[in-house]
Amino acid sequence: MKKLLLFVFVVALWSCKEDPSPDTSGGGLPLAQAEWDGVKRGDVYYEIFVRSFADTDGDGIGDLRGVTAKLDYLHELGVSGIWLMPIHPSPSYHGYDVDNYKAIHPQYGTISDFDAMMAKANQLGIKVVLDFVINHTSKTHPWFTQACSSVNSTYRNFFLFAPANSVQADIAAGRVPSVSGYDSGNWHNVESGTTNYKYYGIFSSWMPDINPECPAVMDSIYNAAKFWLDKGVAGFRLDAAKHIYHAERSQQNIDFWRAFHSKLKTYKPDVYLVGEVLDGNKDNVAYFYQGLPALFNFPNWYNLEWALSNNTGCYYPRDVDDCLKAFASYNPNYLNVPKLSNHDEDRTMSKLGDDVAKAKVAAAVLLTMTGQPYIYYGEEIGMRGMKTGGDENVREPFLWASGNDPYRTTWRTPQYNTESSVLPLARQQADETSLYSVYAQFIRLRNTYPALAKGDITYPDPANIPDELMIYTRQKDNQRIMVVHNLGTTTRTYRLTETVKQPVASLNKAALLQSGKVFVAQLPQMSSLVLEY
Repeated sequence: MKKLLLFVFVVALWSCKEDPSPDTSGGGLPLAQAEWDGVKRGDVYYEIFVRSFADTDGDGIGDLRGVTAKLDYLHELGVSGIWLMPIHPSPSYHGYDVDNYKAIHPQYGTISDFDAMMAKANQLGIKVVLDFVINHTSKTHPWFTQACSSVNSTYRNFFLFAPANSVQADIAAGRVPSVSGYDSGNWHNVESGTTNYKYYGIFSSWMPDINPECPAVMDSIYNAAKFWLDKGVAGFRLDAAKHIYHAERSQQNIDFWRAFHSKLKTYKPDVYLVGEVLDGNKDNVAYFYQGLPALFNFPNWYNLEWALSNNTGCYYPRDVDDCLKAFASYNPNYLNVPKLSNHDEDRTMSKLGDDVAKAKVAAAVLLTMTGQPYIYYGEEIGMRGMKTGGDENVREPFLWASGNDPYRTTWRTPQYNTESSVLPLARQQADETSLYSVYAQFIRLRNTYPALAKGDITYPDPANIPDELMIYTRQKDNQRIMVVHNLGTTTRTYRLTETVKQPVASLNKAALLQSGKVFVAQLPQMSSLVLEY
């Protein structure tokens, strides 16, 4: 009798896992997506490296006028906001070592150009977020050069110094603010003036860390933030948020960001702040929700890349849910900010082995999942790039058109993104099967359905669905949307337990089949189907 019960249990479990489909006929039901009312409820943001985006003056370097010229493109795509990587004067090509927090890099334009960009963005309902790098400055920033000149400099306490022959002892004695441990690679020789001292810079000698316990430098930083808020920006992306104090998981870091957020809220109550905590551990990211209202979700991208690379989608919704629960445990009002790759990571297309089908499914997942999704410029046309050989490889010029491309930047000879490897935007816009068209379709879908934009998420037990399938339901009020992806290499089916109102989106010929009252999702390899209940 025990053997019979075990047999029945195994058969039942197998049936649930594999779910053989019933006999169906008549082909897939037609798609019936609702008409978009023009409201950008999807809250999709777009990251721009100005240098590589669009050039208007022919010097080969992207500029703010180029951003302004392409805002119509982003508006038509359905983008709600843009994040501009650093636009301030800097000795580097990337701008993450700032020389002046209240100015525009002359290669990018002028304050007037910025104001014109803001006016156009406001007209189109596009918010603007600026990269704000306050963990460190450039070593050519006037604050730092003057700080190095004398131990009595007004700016000396803006940064972290210690006598060259006693750095470790000074740290141990608590004489170096914010630094709790010694690493010789983080300490650099002062090159002029007080050359018998070293200064602290965790990223490089070009980037001296500020002293977060110096009221004068913090007042200067707050004033710079207010300057840009007065210009109309929505807020800031906060670089290296876990590195303000040496001990990353410290109450000091949390207190710093709480105070920073609180002070800016007194000036602009709805100020937008999103922090960068570059970490694959969800708990390490979640920790910083104690001090910040929004953080980029790096763990979910790493989990999605693994799922796509291993043809296993069933666990991903649970991974997402685990992240959300971790975030909520620290801040019930958290804003989850999912993404694929960004300027500090190997590009999505390259991570996925240049597989366009996988990149399409990645886009479909990003744009139907919870949170406020960010798209890195060029991701929508499948730009490639690996950091091996330099970060420049993942920050190459955007391809607008074939042949004579007046907006394409030429500051760098591309190693990964040429017309032989990436189809330019104009050609992809004319192709309904292109990667761009998938982004456009799913952004529009997200903007159309409140459930996809802001709904809660539920999902089946991974043990009860085929490994290749990723299934979740988004619900807001009475609207329910189910999303089914097949990350496998063969066609899979999934029998639905409820009556479906209509299919609203399909990727790679995924279809909803019906036989009487039975509905079955049929999904070829690397496909997606979105259903309205």
